[in-house]
Amino acid sequence: MEKLNEIEEESIFPKEQERLLTEKEHPYRERNKGIIILLITTVIWSLAFIAQSTAMDQIGPCAFVFYRHFLSGLCLLPFAFLKPCSKEEKRAGIKGGAITGIVLGFASVIQQIGVKETTVGKAAFLTVLYIILIPIFGLVIGKKPEKKVWFCAILALVGVYFIAIKAGTKFTIGTGDAYIILCSVLYAIQIMQVGHYVKKVNIGWYMSIQFLAGSLVGLPGFIFFEKFSFVHFRAALLPIAYAGIMSGAVAFTMQSYAQKRLEDTLASLIMSTTAIYAAIWGWLFLGESLGIREIFGCIIMTVAVVYAQLPEKRKKRS
Repeated sequence: MEKLNEIEEESIFPKEQERLLTEKEHPYRERNKGIIILLITTVIWSLAFIAQSTAMDQIGPCAFVFYRHFLSGLCLLPFAFLKPCSKEEKRAGIKGGAITGIVLGFASVIQQIGVKETTVGKAAFLTVLYIILIPIFGLVIGKKPEKKVWFCAILALVGVYFIAIKAGTKFTIGTGDAYIILCSVLYAIQIMQVGHYVKKVNIGWYMSIQFLAGSLVGLPGFIFFEKFSFVHFRAALLPIAYAGIMSGAVAFTMQSYAQKRLEDTLASLIMSTTAIYAAIWGWLFLGESLGIREIFGCIIMTVAVVYAQLPEKRKKRS
């Protein structure tokens, strides 16, 4: 009788059984897919630093945030209508996107202001403080990260220090640095929000509304404190396009896809490798130095990220 039931199940649900068998045989396939996608995402984000720096020579921080996020939202909005979903999924996607978008918008504006008041190296180092903040926030909401993740997060932070902070530089906290630290707190919250919502909502509505809500955060500052100039807008159009389309619409969608398959602490650790690529692009395109100190920092970060991804050894049962 049991064999008969098995035969009937195989004949009725062959694709479902094949899927379950595949997941059983390859338990880390989806996880590894998320890691690879997130690593590609960090490369796209690292190039956005050049776009941000170039655009700030022409327009203000609020204008840049409004333009880039509004463009990202427009690019993703058609996809929200392509995939059919229930009213509950749509409503949850809009609500979650609005909440996450407000946090993303404030984080973006504060980061842009902070970059003008501090060095790029210190800004890069202070931004990735979310490596440590996310495990701490996880403890607050009842998520206990593995001990290995704590070790790797601290190790990665040491690596970022060697990459971003030049030898002989006095490390002091100024006004711009305080802005970047606040930005890091908001980014930590945004990363955790993405990890929470992407598993429950319609991604198309969630992502498009997130960016449109983020653009609205920059709009008041743009209107009341910054002046519009078509000449400056045209000069900054290419950086805005890259930040809006590639760094925004493409990369953040990839982040959401990857975080469906990864825990928040590991995702934040992988995203911190943006500092490695940013150092390389600065060396290739901006003529910034990449000496032994920076290379040593890149090696430390690479070790931390690779070690965090290694599966734990399971204890043998008696």
